[in-house]
Amino acid sequence: MIKSTENLIKRSKKGDKQAFGELVLLYGEYVFSLVFRMVTIDAVAEDITQDVFVRAWKNIHKYEISKSKITTWLFTIASRLSLDYLRSHKNTQTINDDFDLAYNDEEVQDNKELGQLIRKASRELSDTQKLVFTLRDLEDLDVSEVVSITGFSEKKIKDNLYVARKRVREKVEFYLKIV
Repeated sequence: MIKSTENLIKRSKKGDKQAFGELVLLYGEYVFSLVFRMVTIDAVAEDITQDVFVRAWKNIHKYEISKSKITTWLFTIASRLSLDYLRSHKNTQTINDDFDLAYNDEEVQDNKELGQLIRKASRELSDTQKLVFTLRDLEDLDVSEVVSITGFSEKKIKDNLYVARKRVREKVEFYLKIV
């Protein structure tokens, strides 16, 4: 962990709001990225990200530097809040879908469009599959970090990741065929 981050954490634990604000600036985009990949709606992702940092501020005194990285701790909070949102809005979620199937094969090769295809495909995963897929493949975390964040066993992570990758691959291939 970077010494300055450690110092910001220590100062935050003493109630220094400015130090915590610096932590938000350092890690806000990472947290938002994870949340957005889970919920796929900008406004909701912004609200959940804010809730993550409110909860982190209220519980910073419980965070132990020696037990986990700050990103692991923040991602744990973000994952739980995102899953709570997905579960409570299972049948009511309105998807802000800027995805457009009316573009040619050359544009599909662009990473942005491919990312849109993957996000669209991942919407159909179970909540657990989506979480594991997002943390492992989209956020590029090690399996051990995913275990720490989710509390799932390594086997459960690997099993869900296998199914998620297969389903995403099948959906992306399907989307590419209809373009």
